[in-house]
Amino acid sequence: MRSSAEMPYHIGLKVKIYPSNEQKRLIAVNDGVNRSVYNHLVACNNEKYRLSKVASFVPAYRDKLDSLSNTTGPVRNIKNALPYLYGKDVDEQAIANAMKNYSTAWKNQRERHVGVPTFKRKSYEQSYQTNAHYRKTSDGLRCNVRFEDMHHVTLPKLGRIRIGASPKLLKVLRERTCDTRIGSICISRDSVGEYWASFSVASEEPFYEDLPKTRKMHGIDLNLIDLVNTSDESASENRRYRRQIQKELSKSQRKQSRKAEHAKKDSRSLRTSVRYQEQRRKTAYIHRKVERRRTDYLHVLSKREVENQDFIAAEDLKVRNMMKNHHLASAIADAGWRKFLTMLQYKAALYGKTVILVPPKNTTQTCSNCGYVMQDDEHLTLKDRSWVCPQCKTLHERDTNAAINILNRGLQIAHAV
Repeated sequence: MRSSAEMPYHIGLKVKIYPSNEQKRLIAVNDGVNRSVYNHLVACNNEKYRLSKVASFVPAYRDKLDSLSNTTGPVRNIKNALPYLYGKDVDEQAIANAMKNYSTAWKNQRERHVGVPTFKRKSYEQSYQTNAHYRKTSDGLRCNVRFEDMHHVTLPKLGRIRIGASPKLLKVLRERTCDTRIGSICISRDSVGEYWASFSVASEEPFYEDLPKTRKMHGIDLNLIDLVNTSDESASENRRYRRQIQKELSKSQRKQSRKAEHAKKDSRSLRTSVRYQEQRRKTAYIHRKVERRRTDYLHVLSKREVENQDFIAAEDLKVRNMMKNHHLASAIADAGWRKFLTMLQYKAALYGKTVILVPPKNTTQTCSNCGYVMQDDEHLTLKDRSWVCPQCKTLHERDTNAAINILNRGLQIAHAV
């Protein structure tokens, strides 16, 4: 029996859930378990690092180092170190997934050069991961996670819970005749207070049919004036959703700040202050509204690109590094470049199209006609929207020229592969 990870096709399904008060309590308990296990591993690792520097000189520290190693191993060792994890409300898969996430954090640190794992603090958002388990019965495979009907799902520890989802999508999943499995499930509560369940679904056959071939290709240049400029001289506007709603957001944040000050003057905890919590949720709702509008727009753009083009080349922008420019950080975050590139990649994979990300170095500074690269004293600035190549005297529109260079680089990479 193949596991879901071994299957070739995967999609994600996110649905809104409506838990009862008891189910909300269980979600909060397992969110705490997820956080405490992760923090326990961080604390043990920090202590082991400190002791390792002096353990060779002090024998007692070597024994303590060995004992710490015994508390970070299998799930049983973690539960012995933290006895409250034996509680009946604790989902053991939440413990195992917290350990897995800690290992993944170290892997990312080594491979992607991000920061080392640090402590997680309690927040208004909650989340934990669990897994679906299959067992053979006389009636076939039986799973502890299953969609009962279009409006209910059964989850580990939580039991039967009402959902709000796309009936069309659920109907497609329920009527699939090939082997389709649910892998991991992430249960979460957002800052507004709404609850969600995200399912990883795997199958032996594709979830979507390939789109018809158009025999078209183009390059994409991402920028802040127009969100997308292409090599065929088309452009899609940057709608700047956060800027549109900035006045309303700033007003809500000022109200939240004043209510926090009043609560502190009265020596009341912010978590128990009804007025502060009400205003905090209003501010979070505005943030979510901006995010949803931006995500919807990016879905429309990315789907249109994948439908109309067979081959797309785009810049592999290092958005994290670009955000260090404090003059442009807010505008870059509002544009959603990285999310757009991610959407392009997974939709191309779903519908049988090709997307290649190319290094962005000198795509703007290179003439797409003759290949001349502008020298240090000739470099274009952000104000230069059009320029003439010093070598071949060709007049270029800045963004279209960059998109053509991106397409040419993408074709070179595709042919090399």
